[in-house]
Amino acid sequence: MRTPSPAIGQPGAAVAPCITLTTDFGTRDGYVGAMKGRLRTLAPGIPLVDISHDIPPQGILEGSWCLRRAVPQFPPGTVHAAVVDPGVGGWRNAVIVVTDHFLLVGPDNGLLALAARDDGIRRVIAIRDPHPLWSKSASFDGLTLFAPVAAFLAQGGSPDEAGDEAGDLVSLPEPQLSRTGNALVGQVLLVDRFGNCITNIHKDDVGSRVMERVQIRDGLEARPCGHYAELAGSASVGALWNSDGYLELAMFGQPLTERHAVKAGHLVRLVLKGPF
Repeated sequence: MRTPSPAIGQPGAAVAPCITLTTDFGTRDGYVGAMKGRLRTLAPGIPLVDISHDIPPQGILEGSWCLRRAVPQFPPGTVHAAVVDPGVGGWRNAVIVVTDHFLLVGPDNGLLALAARDDGIRRVIAIRDPHPLWSKSASFDGLTLFAPVAAFLAQGGSPDEAGDEAGDLVSLPEPQLSRTGNALVGQVLLVDRFGNCITNIHKDDVGSRVMERVQIRDGLEARPCGHYAELAGSASVGALWNSDGYLELAMFGQPLTERHAVKAGHLVRLVLKGPF
């Protein structure tokens, strides 16, 4: 486990190892290219890494989970800039989040919250505007606000020079699990590009208990498996603990969402061997 770096977010911090970008912009319209051009101009020599630009339009939940998955894999000191921002131009705060290992920059609409809390939030800074180096936009804060702030921080700039202390981050609504006898009831939260369904049931919720079966809806059940390949050659739906520790429902070589019309919001009942 990595130890916190006292230099992160402090005056005179080292140059960042890289800046990452996560957006719902896609690659068709030049928005990502414009951000990268601005970052190259303002922070020459600092590598840029794309996490994703395929977040569904306005998909704050999908963006937050994407960040949660990817952010911990980067070296300490990385600046993560994320823009999935239906409220651009409105009253939502633009923030810098100082965590134990990283700096996250983006709108305060829930997008940054999961990754930030997982790494340990030290401070939340509301970005000051106007500022000589950046400004808010009516439609493209990624270019005029978040890219310049990320460049400033990546070159060792202090968050205190960029803004003022703010309260806690905006959180996303988190569906709660319920327990009935020897079962946990959760729901499908996300569908990935393979048509696999990721639920809000984590293996820590189960402890040492063994999965017996998973009931999805209308009599559809998933059988426990250790990996996708166990489902090869069958039309079965499988249930496994994915690399993030969450219960995932999948079929081999075909999208579960198309075959059985499972989608986000559908309830999932995980039946365990033995009671809680």
